[in-house]
Amino acid sequence: MIKTASTFSLFCGIAMLVVWGILLAKGKVVELRTSPYEAGFLLGAEFITAFSLILGGVGLLIGKSWGLRADLLALGMLLYCTVYSIGVFRQAGNAQATGFFVVVATLAATFSVIFILESTKGGIQ
Repeated sequence: MIKTASTFSLFCGIAMLVVWGILLAKGKVVELRTSPYEAGFLLGAEFITAFSLILGGVGLLIGKSWGLRADLLALGMLLYCTVYSIGVFRQAGNAQATGFFVVVATLAATFSVIFILESTKGGIQ
C-alpha cells in the first residue's frame, strides 16, 4: 500500500507541475490577466500542493519517519484542490475533466483514510 500511495503522490505532484507549466508557457491561464490575485494565489496553492505531494511521496518511498505525515498532509491538500476542480469543471460542462478529478479525489481520500486507520493501529509509522 505504501508504494502505491507514494507512486500516486509522486505522479500527481509531477503531473500538476507539468500541466501548469505547459499552460503557463502557452499563455493559457487567461485568469492571470483578468483576475491576477485570484489566479496567482490559486497557482501558489497548486504549486505548494505539487511540491508537497512530491516530498511526501519521496519520503514514503524511501521510508523516512516523516514520510507518512508529509504525504497525509499533501493528500489533504490534493483533496481540497480536486474537490474545487470538480466544481469548476462541472460548472463549465466538462464531463471528462469532472470525472477525472472525481477519481483523483476518491483515491486521495482513500489513501488518507487508510493511512489514518493504519496509523491508529500502529501499522504504519
